[in-house]
Amino acid sequence: AVVVFEDKATDNARDTIRDDVWPGIVALEKGDRLNELSQEVSGMLDARAAADPEFDLDTAIANTLWHEARRYRVSITIGDTHNDADARARLFKGFDDSVPGAAARRRADTIYLPTMRSWMASFAARVIVKIKAIANV
Repeated sequence: AVVVFEDKATDNARDTIRDDVWPGIVALEKGDRLNELSQEVSGMLDARAAADPEFDLDTAIANTLWHEARRYRVSITIGDTHNDADARARLFKGFDDSVPGAAARRRADTIYLPTMRSWMASFAARVIVKIKAIANV
């Protein structure tokens, strides 16, 4: 199987999923982005084949691209608004329609970061101080 993943960090989780993630996944399912997917998968499979002479590259390509063996994982940061089971279910509404078939084809993950922006700003400030110290600026 090929796992196509979308990892997003945003303040607008539902909008990002509905307006950005689902359309991209639907395009992959319809075959609109097959060239893009093929290029990525082929590069990974070529690297595997170079490391393992027993690896059957043609079969791997056929199984991952042509037999519709795609799986999707969507991960997104959330705050208090989506930090319970019902809210997470609403957050990922439409996943079943975007990726029809067995539930095994879909995985939805969240990471609760209520103060991500302030943490990131603080972290960036510490990194800048450290870089300046190292560079003797």
